[in-house]
Amino acid sequence: LANVIKCKAAVAWEVKKPLSIEQVEVAPPKAHEVHSSLQCCSLFIEKHKI
Repeated sequence: LANVIKCKAAVAWEVKKPLSIEQVEVAPPKAHEVHSSLQCCSLFIEKHKI
């Protein structure tokens, strides 16, 4: 039996509030499930005023 997976996650506790980076525990994958990992992410927002 596999151990619980510990990782960091961005958690939204409230609408329109900053995300909270927290350590979470996730159950290991079951049959017909996979564990994936996001290594990098970026967000670009450009505002134009005319």
